[in-house]
Amino acid sequence: MTIAPGLRGPTLAACVPLLLGMAVASAQTAGPSTAADAAPAPAAEAASAPSARRNFEGAVGLILAYRPAFSGSTDRQVRPELAGFMRWGRYTVSGAGGFTTKAHDDVERGLDALLVKREHLRVNLALRFDGGRRESESDQLQGLGNIPATVRAKLNLRWEPAPYWAVNLGSSFDALNRVGGYVVNGNVSRTVPLGGQQRLILGASVTGAGDRYMQTWYGVTPAQAAASGYREYAAGEGLRDVSASITWRNDFNPQWAGFASANTSRLLGPAADSPLALQRSGYGVSIGLARRF
Repeated sequence: MTIAPGLRGPTLAACVPLLLGMAVASAQTAGPSTAADAAPAPAAEAASAPSARRNFEGAVGLILAYRPAFSGSTDRQVRPELAGFMRWGRYTVSGAGGFTTKAHDDVERGLDALLVKREHLRVNLALRFDGGRRESESDQLQGLGNIPATVRAKLNLRWEPAPYWAVNLGSSFDALNRVGGYVVNGNVSRTVPLGGQQRLILGASVTGAGDRYMQTWYGVTPAQAAASGYREYAAGEGLRDVSASITWRNDFNPQWAGFASANTSRLLGPAADSPLALQRSGYGVSIGLARRF
């Protein structure tokens, strides 16, 4: 059984793309960055200097994550994930974050293209595989059917207003027009150097989505209600969640890097009101190790 798509809603989706478009236009009229502008943060400068002279770089590794089986679930699972990335100039293919050469050069997961690079501004366009959701992932999903896999396209703006501070605004949509709909999000982060190549990254974000996305992930159709026992629920456009995270990263040497991360989140709006929100607050932890080349 496949989840039926809900209605579309352009109101929330129009906000972030408009801001991104204005930023791109202003950035393209600005002068080129100087060498000083492009210099890496002091905490990562030593590790990034050798790679900065090369057009190609990459990493491979493994991440272990402990998190809810799905958003709102009380079931928790440990999942291994292959991690790493390959970068050629302005283009990057990434399986998971955390292993780029410089902290402020992190890219979107998937196939990423750097469209604009200015003094304190970057604009990226990324394509990411979205694996959907299978009811076999948890007993709490039985009767709800599967959410088909798709490809999501995301336009992201990264602004660095001060050293070690970053603000991200992003807007993504289902590029294959299946059941994903659109999602908008905002994030602010602060990097805290710890000495050597160690650093903490503190982050906070808020995410919203359209009615089609919300209905796909948090809604319950009449057929699903009959099969699963959950009450029928129509999820509309609105905020999805707010979250906070803390990540420790360390470049042990030019070849090896690792991280440990913890995050907490709280469902909001239509997502919090869903019968699938068995637990509105959740948390996750993950560790990873990778070798660069």
